[in-house]
Amino acid sequence: MPEPQDTAAPGGRRISRRALIGGIAGGVLGAAAIAGGGAYLIPRLLDGPEDGLLVDRLLKRPGFTVAHRGGSRDWPEMSLEAYRNSVALGVNALEISLARTSDGVWFGLHDETLDRTSGTSGFVAADHTWKEVQRYRITAAETDDPRQPPQPYLRFEQLVAAYGRSHTIFVDPKVVPTEHLGELFALMAKVEHPTNTFVAKGYCTAQAWPVDARGRGYATWGYYYGSEVGADPTLFPSTQDRWTWLGLDYNGGEDAWRTFTSSGKPVLAHIVPSRAAADKSLRLGADGMVVSGVQQVLGT
Repeated sequence: MPEPQDTAAPGGRRISRRALIGGIAGGVLGAAAIAGGGAYLIPRLLDGPEDGLLVDRLLKRPGFTVAHRGGSRDWPEMSLEAYRNSVALGVNALEISLARTSDGVWFGLHDETLDRTSGTSGFVAADHTWKEVQRYRITAAETDDPRQPPQPYLRFEQLVAAYGRSHTIFVDPKVVPTEHLGELFALMAKVEHPTNTFVAKGYCTAQAWPVDARGRGYATWGYYYGSEVGADPTLFPSTQDRWTWLGLDYNGGEDAWRTFTSSGKPVLAHIVPSRAAADKSLRLGADGMVVSGVQQVLGT
């Protein structure tokens, strides 16, 4: 059966045909889709910048999407190219992991070293200057299209300059010592409305980052895995107070999802690679999704 065509909304804006599938209307999931087992596909608009949402609007968009590392399944992760492509496809928010160079530059890197993303050997980011980091490129080796050209590493300030006025940015200082967090908060404070731009993201057991962020007025998002929650009954109750929003893997199991959605806090599914995984996440009750396969979830 062919997908319905784009439909004009008030003001002449075009609603994605995906927003019409599964009974999504007026920004809410249709009861008919829930009762009939229809597709729970992501509502979005096709007008580019209009898809970007800051913090105060993000939770008002059911099924909102966050580009994991800019779309790590699709493009060299955390490159400006990845974020540009994700925004062009209509993602609502962006996520970045941060490392810090020896001369104090914060940039997109998930690991302690550049080895996985650039093929180096033992290149610890914290031991090198930004000039040294810039000699290397992020490869597409872990994407669905490894033939893509490699991309430069991205300074945090570049991402903020490009999208800090239009998109929520989830920020995760992965392996940076806590004594440097003040620098990061200072960078975040340079935008007009920091607490409406950034969400402090971290693994559920993180302490200093979410506590400091909440003290400064930021929303925080802590992610969990259902297998770990099931193995340790104390994990969720002992850590959830640090987080204003929660995250659970889309394969985390129905029991864990019931626990999380009954907490009264927004719950984001992670890390969603495909349309089928997105549908599953919404059936489980996710308010939003951290998406690695942006093309698969939002592509037409």
